[in-house]
Amino acid sequence: MPIITTGSASIDGILGGGIRTGLITNILSDSRDARSGLCYSLCVNAAIYYKDSSIIFGDTQGFFRPEKILSYIKKEQDSDSILHQIRSIRLMSTNVQMVLVNYALNLHPILIIIDNFSYLFLNEKKKSLSLQFRLRKHLHDLAIYAMENDIAIVLTNSISSKRENKRPEDIFEKRILSFNELLNNIISNLTHVSLELKAVKVNEPRYSAGLLKPLASTKSHFMVRSDGLYDC
Repeated sequence: MPIITTGSASIDGILGGGIRTGLITNILSDSRDARSGLCYSLCVNAAIYYKDSSIIFGDTQGFFRPEKILSYIKKEQDSDSILHQIRSIRLMSTNVQMVLVNYALNLHPILIIIDNFSYLFLNEKKKSLSLQFRLRKHLHDLAIYAMENDIAIVLTNSISSKRENKRPEDIFEKRILSFNELLNNIISNLTHVSLELKAVKVNEPRYSAGLLKPLASTKSHFMVRSDGLYDC
């Protein structure tokens, strides 16, 4: 089972070496910088260590930045080949997202990332049982693709902070948050590994990482800088 290093020795330590193929890893954080920093680092490392494979980045919000990838590459001479291996695909609907892997398999990927996995589902007009069923089917299909093709699949998801809503009259916001929590619960239950990233201090790029599934008490600490992840 191939393992893809995250670029942080401390995160690799709690993951048993890094992100494993054949599994779905769910990365939860209320910090977009932490989620994207880890994903960019995974993209670069997967490209370096698996030169005959591609990396697919499913972008649900349009936040993918190739210049960020460039800043994570330590050797400038590797830039062209690494960028060629990484394919960013803009996902505009849940229907497109659900067939992403069918397309990606033709590119022989070692790693597939779907950034902010629940975003398009969260913004569907009908937040109903049928939508939950589609989400469960999507995750089931991803699990089968990961196992049968020995691919590492990484999902990122945003989580709200634990702060209480000080405006009880804001019913719409409460509904959105509760539905987001429902989707996150479904995703966590149907993925193999869940990793949570938390900010250590406000307005500082320092984070802690901990395993929620399988549950472990060990924490790692790292920083996200412009050129990669650093342990601290």
